[in-house]
Amino acid sequence: MKNILVSTFFVAALSATSAFANEDYTGGVVSPEAAQNIQLCLESNVDVALNKSIRACTQAYKASVPNYNVRSDILTRRGWLQLSAGKYEQAARDFKWASKLNDVNEFAYLGDGFAALMQKDYDSAIAYFNDCKTHNDAAPLAYYGLGMTKELAGDSSGALEAYQKAANLRPEWQAPLEELSRIKA
Repeated sequence: MKNILVSTFFVAALSATSAFANEDYTGGVVSPEAAQNIQLCLESNVDVALNKSIRACTQAYKASVPNYNVRSDILTRRGWLQLSAGKYEQAARDFKWASKLNDVNEFAYLGDGFAALMQKDYDSAIAYFNDCKTHNDAAPLAYYGLGMTKELAGDSSGALEAYQKAANLRPEWQAPLEELSRIKA
């Protein structure tokens, strides 16, 4: 299950990064070093140099202009990196701040759900995942997270239904299909 969670974090982080890539954040940064930090933060690979990427996000946040959307995106990315590093409390804190700065940052709420899941707070995780089901980009990941949460909470039929919805929303994604096969077997 842990390998599945790590791969899910990776997929979610890539989805979040692709959303950030459409923005030009370097225009509001005060120095070349800060621009390098923000680039390292937002384009980092969760499998490589997590601590370096987390530090880059922290430095980028400190150097960024006081734009709530930019800061929310930096905190969201740092939260995904923290989650991948197993720092669940720090990740939850980053996601909460990110969602306060930008209340339509669907990946911050999705991250909140995965942080709650990893802390075994299944009721909170379910609430966060349910909140993300209507967002186009986050919906497949939300249903997948909901499936994992329901399965861990002992609700096999609810898990099966959530995995099926994730598979329907993103048919090329293998993770929910594998979970469906495993549960049905």
